[in-house]
Amino acid sequence: MKHTEWLGGPSRGVTRFGEPARFNEGLYRLGPRAYAWMVPNGSWGETNLGLIDCGGQSVLVDTCWDVRFTQEALDFAADIVQRSPIEFVINTHADGDHCWGNQLFRDKPIIATHACMHQMHHQHPRQLHALKLGGRLMRHVPLAGIDKFGHYMHQMFKPYGFGQVVITDPTEGFSVQKTLTVKGVDIVITEVGPGHTDGDCIVHVPDQRVAYAGDIVFVGVTPVAWSGPVENIVAGLRRLMSLKADVIVPGHGPLATQHDVQRLIDYWDLAQEGLYLRHRQGMSAFEASRDLLFSPAFQRQGFLQWDSPERLLTSACTLYRHWGAKPGRWPGKLGVMDQLRQQAILAFELPMATPGLMHRF
Repeated sequence: MKHTEWLGGPSRGVTRFGEPARFNEGLYRLGPRAYAWMVPNGSWGETNLGLIDCGGQSVLVDTCWDVRFTQEALDFAADIVQRSPIEFVINTHADGDHCWGNQLFRDKPIIATHACMHQMHHQHPRQLHALKLGGRLMRHVPLAGIDKFGHYMHQMFKPYGFGQVVITDPTEGFSVQKTLTVKGVDIVITEVGPGHTDGDCIVHVPDQRVAYAGDIVFVGVTPVAWSGPVENIVAGLRRLMSLKADVIVPGHGPLATQHDVQRLIDYWDLAQEGLYLRHRQGMSAFEASRDLLFSPAFQRQGFLQWDSPERLLTSACTLYRHWGAKPGRWPGKLGVMDQLRQQAILAFELPMATPGLMHRF
């Protein structure tokens, strides 16, 4: 990785979940025109952003899970955006922690894949706000893991303020690939979804040798396939490696190297093979996830030490769906809540996992 420079940021010292910060939070210079806003350690909502200074105009890659944290990033980048105001925003996908600060740019072009645009309202801020508040009550219901689910969700959402969020849709869609040229700077946006979500894309700035990968890349943090197929995620990772970027900005976690991308490919290979074997043996997605997490192969690779290893369950449910498994008892959003309930139960079986406060009363 070429030399990068931390320019400054909040002096918190710990993450939003109280963990020791593994790298400095704040604004990093990645090249003459390329910057990133990096948030340790990369757990739920600890989202990295990109900023490309095109000499008089800037392009922002993603926004945060709420308005306050988006504005904080902008405040620390004030010197850049004053001389080169943000004129374009790119959303790498439709998860709220990458687009719920869009309202600060409602008068600017916001670019995303067509599939991302169609998925923008798959969650609503009111739902997460209700889970944040209701989780405190559910913690007192020791039945079917509801107490664990309530604690898990309350702590996940506790750092964030969803009450002010107004979902602001992208205004310009594309499919396959789009080159945005701003003041002579080419920014190549490539669709790689569905995979993590329906509408993933990566953003490449060739003359800076920098790529913003969105959530197909997590570093030191367990990746997740909400949409699948996993083959698309792996293909996207291989495409990312082919760009030969000197710096890769993941959606979550510290700046990535080619080695980190290969580690993710290894993770997905092991997850698919291990879960499929257990699926064929008749295990449920929950049983298969638990068994694989504690397997010698998984521990030998060090994947159990990544943040939020229980996320394997969400990916398992996605894989099972693609393998033709019968749907769960609950349809739609109730099914997602039941899946997260099981994920919370699994998290409580991992006492050394981070962030610790999410699975320790």
